[in-house]
Amino acid sequence: MVEWYYLVLISSALNGTSTLIEKNTLKKEHATEFSSAVTPLVALISLIFLPLANFNITGWQLFLIIIWSAINAYSFLLAARAFRHSEVSTSSAAFGSLPTLVVVVLAYLVLSERLSTLQYVGIAGMVVATYMLFFRIKKSADGKQAFESARYKYVVLLGVLISGLASVFNKYAISGINPYTFFILSSIFMSIFFTIFISERYKGVKEIVQTVKSYKLPLSINAALTAGYRLTYYLALIMIPVSLAQPLSNTLYVIITVAIGGLVFREGNMKRKLILSAFLLFFVYLLTFNM
Repeated sequence: MVEWYYLVLISSALNGTSTLIEKNTLKKEHATEFSSAVTPLVALISLIFLPLANFNITGWQLFLIIIWSAINAYSFLLAARAFRHSEVSTSSAAFGSLPTLVVVVLAYLVLSERLSTLQYVGIAGMVVATYMLFFRIKKSADGKQAFESARYKYVVLLGVLISGLASVFNKYAISGINPYTFFILSSIFMSIFFTIFISERYKGVKEIVQTVKSYKLPLSINAALTAGYRLTYYLALIMIPVSLAQPLSNTLYVIITVAIGGLVFREGNMKRKLILSAFLLFFVYLLTFNM
């Protein structure tokens, strides 16, 4: 069996890469159309793993998967909107690490998960470093960066809360379920929810088809990366507590998107962001090597 930390590392790398491609695509496409076009492609890719799935699940387990899919779909849409309208090195930091506080508290209260003192110190350090990345943003010469940050900060914060709740619910919902089954069903239900949503707001399936035709290559690559990071995370999650899996996975993701994304898209305050990313790496060390 592949060690869980390899799965988390792979998941983080795939997630970070998919975010960079998503940010580049969202320069030209709206968040709703992008999200609605990606999710059906992820669902199609998930069908590759049908031979590994086991659909002998209860009605309650199916209900949990449906609820989690709805929550995750909403979180996915909020993230896309934040990435479109703000710097990826800032918004990804918030979506990557700030939900950690919600996850650790809820995992402690609801799932009775316990970590070591040093691990909690590491998580606290991650939250503080991410706060510095997200909230302490210097104004650009024309004030545009500060305006965008203020405008979409509430969108990001709502997404952070939803993401944290979804992570804990994910651990609860996946318990006792084949991870490949969970991956396939959740991907299908997320696709259904987005199709319903875009049908209510826009042109439905016709809009999805048009978006796929217009951005075939980046959407296909993003869907493959999204499928990969979700599945590897689910495989790791069944082995370890969510209060360990989520902080580690998301913090490595933050380091990738801040360091690479900030440089690729020539975003501001990169020296400061890279220093804070180095601190995040140190706190990752505290979290993973004190088990």
